[in-house]
Amino acid sequence: MLAGTAEQFPAVLARPSAFLWGAIDAFTAPRALSILAGLWLAGQLASAALRVVWLSGALPTLGEELARPREPRARFAEGVAFGFAPLLCTASLAFLFELAVQVCALAMASAVALTAFRHAGGAYPVPAALFGAGALTASVALPVIASLVADGALARTALLRDRPARALWEALRRLLRRPGAFLLAGLALGAAAVALLGSAQAMETAALGVTHGAPALVVLGPRLMASVLAAALAVLLELWRLGTIAALACAEP
Repeated sequence: MLAGTAEQFPAVLARPSAFLWGAIDAFTAPRALSILAGLWLAGQLASAALRVVWLSGALPTLGEELARPREPRARFAEGVAFGFAPLLCTASLAFLFELAVQVCALAMASAVALTAFRHAGGAYPVPAALFGAGALTASVALPVIASLVADGALARTALLRDRPARALWEALRRLLRRPGAFLLAGLALGAAAVALLGSAQAMETAALGVTHGAPALVVLGPRLMASVLAAALAVLLELWRLGTIAALACAEP
């Protein structure tokens, strides 16, 4: 077989397009696509499960710190052991809620675009423009609101032991009672994340620029330090976000 492959190799070099189309056919075969889809789905499920594990331990720990008890105790391991299953159910329901809201927002944006293309230059351009702007604004704001409601539902399940449906409803009710506080918190935390992570990326670029042309062993130290700094900032922002949403979603009405 190796001899046959060696004999065909000059022909492949002479016709690179045939080799390219052969590679495309191999990668687009049903079996290859099925394997790729299975690996992608497994990665997504593993990532979601790890996030639920992290939240099931981090949220009770945050709640313990926010309550400021006289005798604080470690809650991370206890939360992972006893809170993973309820939080997984709430996370599944919150995912379906976010998916439905995103589909609705996409449908609204698509309807506005199709209406604008079909009725461009109509008899009433100003009302149509106002309606389109409102629909587009809603299509952008609805996914953000759904994400805040989902995080609030997770916080209520982890801290108050609410069932999934009740946790989602209570989080939505509190957001509707205080939409400004939730949206301001989401926007402020998003801006802080962009600023801090952008600063960390700039510091990493500057550090690597200084060591440009240096041996790999010398570059390894600044790269590791910049990566650790970026990870620490990401964890800080995540805990800040979780604590803020938990305080807003679990506060007494």
